[in-house]
Formats: sequence, C-alpha cells, structure tokens
Amino acid sequence: MSADAILPRLPRTAALSAGRGGQPRLLVDAPAASAEIYLFGAHVTAWTPQGGNPVLFTSKRARFDGETAIRGGVPLCLPWFSVGPQGTSRPKHGWARIMNWTLRSVEATSEGGVRALLSLEHDAVSALYDVTVGKSLTMSLSLRNAGNGPRLVEAALHTYLSVHDVTACVLTGLEGAEYSEEGGCEHVQSGPLRIAGAVDRIYRSEAPVRVTDPGHDRAITVSGTGSPTTIVWNPWSQGACRITDLADDEFASFVCVETAAARQDAPVIEPGSSWAMSATISTESL
Repeated sequence: MSADAILPRLPRTAALSAGRGGQPRLLVDAPAASAEIYLFGAHVTAWTPQGGNPVLFTSKRARFDGETAIRGGVPLCLPWFSVGPQGTSRPKHGWARIMNWTLRSVEATSEGGVRALLSLEHDAVSALYDVTVGKSLTMSLSLRNAGNGPRLVEAALHTYLSVHDVTACVLTGLEGAEYSEEGGCEHVQSGPLRIAGAVDRIYRSEAPVRVTDPGHDRAITVSGTGSPTTIVWNPWSQGACRITDLADDEFASFVCVETAAARQDAPVIEPGSSWAMSATISTESL
C-alpha cells in the first residue's frame, strides 16, 4: 500500500493496521464477529463468530512477506486453478493471491457486522471482491473481461476450515456427485466423506457441504452460488512434510472445502461481460 493511497472511511468496528510482516490488514471487531483481511491477496485469514471458536485455519508457518501466498484462510485462486486447464499456467493458482488489492470501501452492516469491498485489475481482468463479516461469512467474487476476446477463467475460494481433528470429521452434501482425482480418474461419491488419508478431489457439485467438527461441538456449512465445482483437499502427513510453510502436524487441524468454477465447468466470459460466484460459511452447534 503506497504512502499516498486514498483510504476509505472506516466504521468504529474496523481498523486498518500493519499485520504480520508489516503487511496492511483490515481488522474487524464487530458485535457479530471478528475477522482479519490482508490486502495482499485480498486474503481473509481469520473469521470468528462472537462466542465461538475460529472457523478458518491459518498455518503458524504462513509467510507474510508480500510475495508468498499466505498458507491458510481463504486464498483466491484465479484466473486459473492449479496450473490451469492445459497444465501450463504459471504461477500456480494464478496471480490474484500474490498481488496487492485495493480496499475500496468498508461499512458497518445492520446485522452487527462489517462489509468490505476490494478490487484488482490485471491482465485484462477486473476483479471485485465483496466480503461480509457477520454471524456468517459471505465472500462474493466478480470478474469482468476487459480484453478484446472471450476469456476462459477458473476461480476458487480455497477455504481452509479449522477443525479439532480432521479424522473425526464427516463431510455430507457430496453424496452421488462425480469427482476426479489426480491422474484424471472419474468416480462417484458414495455416502458421506471421511478424511483418513491424503485427499484431493474435484467434485462436479454446487450443493452445500456440511462438515461436522465434534471436537468443537459444531458443524460448518459451506454454501456456494454460481460455483459448479467443489474441491476437497488435505495433504495428510506425507504431503504436509513437503510443504515448507505448513507444520508437519497441522494437517490434522484443517480441511479445505473450496467453492469453485474449474476444469470443464470453467466459465467463458465475453469481452465487456462479467461473471460472479460466492460462498457463505456458517456454523451451528451439534
């Protein structure tokens, strides 16, 4: 954030300050919830409903250097997922999560929360990101094609959900959905999903996903709109030891349930047109 940047007026329930690594962040402490949003990557790194436990996981080894994607929270993967449909796109998961976004506005909501709007323009794509912090967390992403030709895009809200013990969690809502794994093999989800090893699945499903978290006596529900793809990921112990910004034992403390539009369900945006998707995360006691 440059010294001459024009900052929006903030409500009393929000403050802009230097966070880890000196990176600018928006802190929210509202009656409905608290949250933390870094301008680098428009990255929501924390959200806690008042009276509850943190819902988002961020690694204790996450880097806040203004260059490396932050490990945890809700990274924004766009305009491609992983290495893209052709397998040749770089950097991995796109450029949005490793660029500084502009904080456009911050306002209090009538429900005791805070709504923040961030924007980024790069490579003929104009992105708007609307984050509403409250009893639930809603993240809405809109992309406009500012180029001269049709643009295929992929996008994912790569949400890391904090859980007490991933092996005790049960994921429901994906039953009967088709999914692919690394290598391209196609499968159909049979029954609820339990995490008992490394998982990296791309589901063709827009149905809400409910994650029971018995150690925290709660269930977390991720509901998407305009997002025909759901991705479930956990690297397990063998994968975690190869990720330098993730502690070896932290794999047991999260599961990623990603609201996305990717692979065969990626949208094509015509010049001057826009496309949007959103995700809402909510909790309930068991």
